[in-house]
Amino acid sequence: MNNDAMIEYWNGAAGQKWVDQSDRLDAMLGQFADGVLDAAAIQSGERALDIGCGAGVLTLGATAKSGGAVGSLGVDVSTPLLALARKRAAEAGSPATFEQADASAYTAEYKLDLMISRFGVMFFEDPAAAFAKIHGQIRTDGRMAFMCWQALSLNDWAFAPFQAALPLLKEAPPSPDPTAPGPFAFADKERLADILTEAGWRNSSIEPFETEITLPGNDVETSARFMLQLGPLSRLIAEQDLDPQSILSAVTDRLAENAEPDGRVKMKSACWLVQANA
Repeated sequence: MNNDAMIEYWNGAAGQKWVDQSDRLDAMLGQFADGVLDAAAIQSGERALDIGCGAGVLTLGATAKSGGAVGSLGVDVSTPLLALARKRAAEAGSPATFEQADASAYTAEYKLDLMISRFGVMFFEDPAAAFAKIHGQIRTDGRMAFMCWQALSLNDWAFAPFQAALPLLKEAPPSPDPTAPGPFAFADKERLADILTEAGWRNSSIEPFETEITLPGNDVETSARFMLQLGPLSRLIAEQDLDPQSILSAVTDRLAENAEPDGRVKMKSACWLVQANA
């Protein structure tokens, strides 16, 4: 997807689905937000720029880490997600603020102390230019900390459901360009390091952050339904006019292999925890 298509996507059904499932997604991805905040080591009074902030969990967390007197700034393209972020900030009495903008073209009214992101920076059409633009929003001695996914094949939580459904597709989807904008665009560690250097960031550190994800749902079928709702399978089911029940059955059978005694499903995930200086 190019930037315009991505913006349309997150302002359509996809954005609303993420709003509807926000509490479950926050629980599923909470350890990654915590990992970013730990790495960022936000000091009292510091303001963070949260790229692809979604429903605002990381922005609100950064604001709390800074002492809560000044607000961090979250930027996202999605109207429904930003509405939820602002609602959460108001309910929490947080000074965090949110702007609807494409971060690759956005200019803040003031310099910020650091950039943070949880899975929000992999969607730029021109990532080097986008990171250069973001670099210009951060003070001279500032820094960044963000989390992005490693390769799809190393993320069982996303890969296994897709593989289970593959025999039931009318036609296999084309192999994606591994560098195209999307969740796994920064799988190549060396390419990511080169992008950051080209964009003006210094002393980059890209370290593996590998853990298990507990999928939403108290039983296997509920977890499978969740993956069909938010993952790429929902789009393929609609595009190829597939039988959702057959796909659900195949995915449920596969996820059952990773079910714990209590019925919850845990699957491997692999990310990069990225840090650099401005």
